[in-house]
Amino acid sequence: MDSPMFWMIMVLAIIIILFIFWFMAARGKKQQPTDYYALFVIGLVWLAAGIPLKNYPLSAMGGIFTVLGIVNKDKWKERKKWNELSAEEQRLKKAIMIIMGVLVLLGLAFFFWASQV
Repeated sequence: MDSPMFWMIMVLAIIIILFIFWFMAARGKKQQPTDYYALFVIGLVWLAAGIPLKNYPLSAMGGIFTVLGIVNKDKWKERKKWNELSAEEQRLKKAIMIIMGVLVLLGLAFFFWASQV
């Protein structure tokens, strides 16, 4: 369980599973335009998180995303309020929020578990 090979295989298995889910979801759907506002917000979060963690690649990616979002500010679309979304869009956003919440909790659990070992 503690061997690096085990963890590499686990990470590879997770990546393959996520790729399969992505492929199944992307099949037959039209391409969505890039949401530059979301890219800007992600960039700000990564930049702010990377600096105190001294994770310079994260900071660099955050800076790149932030700059891409600002350069394309004219393409920021109007944000819809929750009650303006269709039932399918609301369901999708709820599912995404639940999945992201679970991933954050798993990440925190792994972080605390790794610090105990």
